[in-house]
Amino acid sequence: MAIGASFAGARAMTGTSGGGFSLMVEALGLSGMAEIPLVVIDVQRPGPVTGLPTRTEQSDLRFVISASQGEFPRMVIALRNQTDAFYQTMRAFHLAEAYQIPVILLSDQYLGDATATVEPFDPNRIQVANSASEHSGEGEYLRYRYTEDGISPRLIPGTTKHLVTADSDEHDERGWITESAEVRTKMMDKRMKKLEGIRQELLEPEFIGPDGFDTLLLGWGSTWGPIAEAVELLNREGNARYAALVFGDVYPLPQKLLLEKAPKAKRVINVEQNATGQLAGLIREHTGIACTSSILKYDGRQISAEEIAERVQKEESR
Repeated sequence: MAIGASFAGARAMTGTSGGGFSLMVEALGLSGMAEIPLVVIDVQRPGPVTGLPTRTEQSDLRFVISASQGEFPRMVIALRNQTDAFYQTMRAFHLAEAYQIPVILLSDQYLGDATATVEPFDPNRIQVANSASEHSGEGEYLRYRYTEDGISPRLIPGTTKHLVTADSDEHDERGWITESAEVRTKMMDKRMKKLEGIRQELLEPEFIGPDGFDTLLLGWGSTWGPIAEAVELLNREGNARYAALVFGDVYPLPQKLLLEKAPKAKRVINVEQNATGQLAGLIREHTGIACTSSILKYDGRQISAEEIAERVQKEESR
């Protein structure tokens, strides 16, 4: 339904938890193949299957990065707090439209059920791209025209005299189904070319703490609040110095600040609400940076600043 609404020109978004997202992954591939903008939010809770349906977890990161068969560009954004949720959702609509991709927002039960007092939202910070209103090029309108940046001209059906096509099969520039090996390669290259532009849009993780640090904590999404408070507690109580990077954009992975800060740390500790350290694995895969230890919690309850501080101190005493 959301994909159809987007194809017809509406700003379209759908929301679910991990179980519902599991049922959507083929449609996610349709968004990628047909290059139809789409925003999906996965409000995570413990799985698999029904799991702990009223509790919280961060266990869907690896899943949403690779959801649906095949390869196509996408973006994954983890929401850190209530203000972040508003602005990142608006940004997701912009990026989905600008690059004609699915953008996946990751939240969790903890953040979804939490309340906070925030500053009034600033509409001047909101940017949303628009589809073309009419074909401005020469010659025939080609929905999937090969372009340098991979982004083809998108018109809305029913608002133009031109035929606007969409197809879940591989297709040529017109949108007609093809079995051509040459066209398949060119279309895959065209779609994947968008990642170059998407990487230029990435927001670096938030750095928390002093520049002179010994221990660097790494987290993502709703661990932002507990990690920020834990850094404050640790720097107040101990002789060592502590800092953190908390990621909002997680895929593609922003690397500049991570590559700058991680080599300065004696210890790099990932703090995550899953059993396998999914962010730590993603970081090692893309940068070669290995965390020295992990603080993981996956009992369905949100980790607290006091828990993080205590477990950091235990890790250091070993």
